[in-house]
Amino acid sequence: MGHSFTAFLALFPFLLYTTSAISKTFTPPFASDQIKFWSENVQNEMPKTILKKLTPLTQDDCKYYTNMLSNNVKFSADSDFCSIAKLACSSRLEGVLLEKRRNIYVDEYQENKGLDQKINEADVFSFFRLSILKNGNMVHLPNLEESLPDRAFLPSQIASKISLNIKEMARLFPGVTKETMEKTLFYCNAAAIKGEVRSCPKSLEEMINFSKSALGGKKLISLSSKSTQGSNTELVIKNFKKLNTDYKIVACHEVFLPFAAYFCHSFSSTNLYSVDLVEPKTRAPVITLLAICHMDTSPFPENHVVFRY
Repeated sequence: MGHSFTAFLALFPFLLYTTSAISKTFTPPFASDQIKFWSENVQNEMPKTILKKLTPLTQDDCKYYTNMLSNNVKFSADSDFCSIAKLACSSRLEGVLLEKRRNIYVDEYQENKGLDQKINEADVFSFFRLSILKNGNMVHLPNLEESLPDRAFLPSQIASKISLNIKEMARLFPGVTKETMEKTLFYCNAAAIKGEVRSCPKSLEEMINFSKSALGGKKLISLSSKSTQGSNTELVIKNFKKLNTDYKIVACHEVFLPFAAYFCHSFSSTNLYSVDLVEPKTRAPVITLLAICHMDTSPFPENHVVFRY
């Protein structure tokens, strides 16, 4: 068995999750289709983190922009499209985005680009060994706060017309510099590690379909950590339990593209834990987090960032 580690992250793997009911307020017609697709393929309700990313586009908007992309028109996302679709298309994003993101593939990317190794680009508190999971142990949580701008999913009809290569993305989104998108696109197009199945879904529907395919086609259950309380502080493990005795897992990590996007992957030897954390002095409950443990890291590259911690 290779090095084992667990990542304390606010993840969105498809397994188990409960949340408050979906808002009764009006939703745009295509967002209603996204909610319907979710309910047809996922057993439990849509988490708020996904609900807020539903498209504001109408059916007519969707049809218009799908036709624009389908008819060999050299369409590019102008400010009007970015505004009504709730996308992040501004070059002002550069310099505040990806360096704030925890990423386990940072060394692989830097080596490919010929850059200096920068340990501080990965949150050192995102990784720890399975042996740390013991009641009474103190752990330092990583920064769990979301640093990416608020964006919506593209409707599946529009997303299916987009290719995740830097030339195409730069043409479609001229207001966003290549440097802002290229790290995400590198991860999305990199070869899978042995035993890994991976994808960068461009829409909510693609994310669900990939997860169903990776997990054997059954109806999904979704799970995510419920809050970011305790972010970047030291807390004590009160209790933990293994969740996935009979389940396979797909973990989806949000990444930056002008539209809402995720990097999703599944490994054959992965365990999922629920960890209750309390304040060290008062023992007051703070948060219950999900911890994912890769039980066999022998296929990982030798320079993989997890082996540094």
